Amino acid sequence: MRAALAVARWAAALLPDRRRRDRYREQWEADVRGAADLGLSPLRLALGAAGAAVRMKAFAAREGTATNSKGSRMPPIGPLALAMRLVGGDVRRRGAALAALSALTLLGGLLLLVGG
Repeated sequence: MRAALAVARWAAALLPDRRRRDRYREQWEADVRGAADLGLSPLRLALGAAGAAVRMKAFAAREGTATNSKGSRMPPIGPLALAMRLVGGDVRRRGAALAALSALTLLGGLLLLVGG
């Protein structure tokens, strides 16, 4: 159990943002402590957390920035990503772009139902 907790703490220490580190450390330690109740190996669970932490760190490094206001995450893809890049950072313009894309998608679906 001690080794598993140490691995979980080490995994959380790999994360780039302090807030995320604290949150994941607390979560992973609780998971390790509760693993035996569910018939799981605490060490295997901690090693899985370490693998996830390594992937999160690699993703944050690949993005070029370790954190943003909500922590690093996958960027949007497809038409939504294109619309967000075109309108920039203004929240109202992003909302309008999202509403326009939603309306166009709904209209396209209706045309397929009626015409097909």
